[in-house]
Amino acid sequence: MQYHEQNPLETISLQTSENMSSSAVVNGSSTSSSCSSNSVSSVQSSVMFATPTTPATPCDPATATSKTTAPMRLLERQDPELLGWADMPQHLQFNPYVLTGYRPLQTVRGCMYSLFYWHNETINILTHGIPIVYILAIVPAMMPWENDFRFLSWCHIIGAVAPWIGSFVYHLFMNLEKGECIYYKLLQLDMLGIWISQSFGALPMVTATVFCLGWKLKWSVILAYCMLSLWGLYKAMTAFSPWQRRLCFLLPFTMRVLLTMLRMLRLAGGNPAALTHVFLQDAVSVLGGMIGALHIPEKWFPGSVDLYLNSHNIMHVLVVLAVYSMHQATVSDLDWMSRTKCSDNGTDASISPLLSESSHMDL
Repeated sequence: MQYHEQNPLETISLQTSENMSSSAVVNGSSTSSSCSSNSVSSVQSSVMFATPTTPATPCDPATATSKTTAPMRLLERQDPELLGWADMPQHLQFNPYVLTGYRPLQTVRGCMYSLFYWHNETINILTHGIPIVYILAIVPAMMPWENDFRFLSWCHIIGAVAPWIGSFVYHLFMNLEKGECIYYKLLQLDMLGIWISQSFGALPMVTATVFCLGWKLKWSVILAYCMLSLWGLYKAMTAFSPWQRRLCFLLPFTMRVLLTMLRMLRLAGGNPAALTHVFLQDAVSVLGGMIGALHIPEKWFPGSVDLYLNSHNIMHVLVVLAVYSMHQATVSDLDWMSRTKCSDNGTDASISPLLSESSHMDL
């Protein structure tokens, strides 16, 4: 018989295993609880020593592309869901009484596609988009290009079409996804179009009013109106509130009112038949501005006239009528100046017999 010497470490190991098996027989629950604790500790250790993963951020180009490209393509293929006033960015929350019908922020293509479905800017876009085509197609043929008033004819056409171009572009792309800065650039374009109408568009009326005054007085009045118009341009481009934008043309408007009063008192020139339209071209614009500023009628019925007949829709229609009156007055005044011979002292006018004939030109 050979004697085999056992390793002390093996002896300890065998004793430990025997003790664990005997304890398992005596108390099986302690074994299961120890296994559970071991499993929990193993999970905790695995979590503790696991390799961390970097979370995706909104600024990550990969995630931004995957999350935004598909929805934007979808918006361009089908009508997007219209939003409420509270869902819009702050710079687009300018009328708290129009509660629904807002377009979401869109790409240039998405904004152009909004021409083909109905929203709360549809009336504003159409009422100022249609006059662009009509004026360019019809008005040039009515102007007296053959006489000495070619420059004033150009002033009238530019002044008649400019506000609609600026307004059309502004209302169509106002929800562009490029942010608040681009929005205010579009708003400045809209104000620039209004300024062109107030300055160049009014020059035929101002010229006809002082047509038979002395040379120095005549050009002093015209230059004064031009200076006031430049002041209005500066105020329009630097205005940062709706009321500042409404009041930026106050001085040129005041001068036109004074010239209109002189015509009403027959102390100035211009075709007497055009006096009604000379008055309406500013009076109707002021009425439209007041309705827009007071938010009537949506202020009385919030949410009921979101898509049509709200104050901005009404204002758009009224300013179109105002430019119609401006056209009628301008055509009549240009015709009157082409047939009028002022006296040598420049204080009164002798009207040619042709004025007795009906020469009023309708749009």
